[in-house]
Amino acid sequence: MPSTETERLPSFWATLWQRWQRSRRRNRIRSRAQVRFRLSREGIHFLGVLLFIFVGAVIREINLLLLLAGAMIGLLMLQWRFNTRTLRGLSIHHQLPRHVTAAQSIEVNCEITNPKRLLGAWLVSVEDGLRVIEPRGRKLTRRGTAVVDEIPPSGRAQAQYQLTFSRRGKYRLGPSTLSTRFPIGLGLGWRIIDTAQDIYVHPQRGELLPRASQLLYPEQEGSRKSSSSAGVHEAEFFGLRPWATGDSKRWIHWRTTARLGELAVRQFEKQQRQQICVLLDLYSEQTNNVDPMVELAISFAATMASEIAMQARDNLSISVAGRRLYTASHIQSPVLLGNLLDELAVVEPSQTPDLMGALHELSKPLLSNPFLIVVSTRPSKQTDLKELVGQPKRAQDRLMQRILTRLQVRWLNVSNGEVSGYWTPPTVESAI
Repeated sequence: MPSTETERLPSFWATLWQRWQRSRRRNRIRSRAQVRFRLSREGIHFLGVLLFIFVGAVIREINLLLLLAGAMIGLLMLQWRFNTRTLRGLSIHHQLPRHVTAAQSIEVNCEITNPKRLLGAWLVSVEDGLRVIEPRGRKLTRRGTAVVDEIPPSGRAQAQYQLTFSRRGKYRLGPSTLSTRFPIGLGLGWRIIDTAQDIYVHPQRGELLPRASQLLYPEQEGSRKSSSSAGVHEAEFFGLRPWATGDSKRWIHWRTTARLGELAVRQFEKQQRQQICVLLDLYSEQTNNVDPMVELAISFAATMASEIAMQARDNLSISVAGRRLYTASHIQSPVLLGNLLDELAVVEPSQTPDLMGALHELSKPLLSNPFLIVVSTRPSKQTDLKELVGQPKRAQDRLMQRILTRLQVRWLNVSNGEVSGYWTPPTVESAI
């Protein structure tokens, strides 16, 4: 029985703590959502004139000036009341894509809803804060702004503005600030609404040149040229067979059909997928600043992954060695490609990339194809990755020993322009 009571005490205090945290969170949200008011620059000037008239009227005992001061006070009260009542109850919803490519403009649609039945809203300004979540160390102080002319009672209105991101990363849009100076501009009323949304800005991609096939398929270049015109579901033609349910009409061989009097279709060899292994080595001494060579290596890796995934003929396995280790295997679909590009959008370089760990992650794909493409930001003093990450005798398992003895490495140093012959880099545009 005593043990049961001692178990209940921590749970009791934990429950109280959770309730207090929830209450504090609700109060914080409510305080931020309250409509606030302050005088504008014109309102401050107006208030100064008002005080001058009021003091002069009291000293000289002029009733007309007192009436004028009272009318001016009424205008200030009208401005305050109109601002607070107009913004109360308004809600905003954003429509924007979750993914975007660097240097690509997107349109953010803001839909504002007015639930009040009698009172509308006029000249409402929308300001959305924008900040960088990842990579760390980057600062961005920009805001998206749009203005809505009128929001009718029990109605909706839309406003748009454009954003263009020049750098990859994970950005957070929001919270939103609704403000208005209607009707006479003597004051500004504003209200903060928590509508934060995250958006991934993928690295900008270029275009692979025909010479890139020598890099991706070093041993099968001659055999792949003859089948480059085959479709995604077709390969080498080697014979004819009778028509079967489910065959495509494009496969019908009309000459043989006319000669035999029955449908005959072309038969193709089953297309084999090539395993491509890539290791992205993001070494940089300036981890807190933007390194152009790191961005170039990431852009080249993103270009390769996109081209291979769009062709849907081969399997791509890529391991990223940066501040943290990330591996994506058998990338064949747009979903897997999107996950990889999300990671490349937020990846950060490191002074000590874990190349051995990245090689371990690629152990299974390297069994089927021991050819490894290393995209690095530094030169390779050794011609083989085995000498860089350790001799086979230092490997922890037999699988790594087997891989390291068969491993063939093609090291590409982006700092020396070794990738320039394989792709056309993207053009850099000025943006936020």
